[in-house]
Amino acid sequence: MIFANGDCYITYQQGDLIDKNVRRDIEKGFMEKAHQYLDELMTTEHTLTFKYSPIKVMESHNTIEPFDLAVDEVRRFLTRMEFSI
Repeated sequence: MIFANGDCYITYQQGDLIDKNVRRDIEKGFMEKAHQYLDELMTTEHTLTFKYSPIKVMESHNTIEPFDLAVDEVRRFLTRMEFSI
């Protein structure tokens, strides 16, 4: 499940534990790739939380609803990492 977690965070959460090796690979993949809107990634045993700048998204797309665009970037990143969402 992906949801807004405050004004500038998007969280992916699942009931099952995210394997520590998978989390490590995702963290490494996040650091190695450039992101248009995502600034930071924090992980726990069950969640991946991405920080983004709503103002940056709103200005670049002339919108007042930045969430969907940031979620799309999260989904593309997780798909590239072959993470099942």
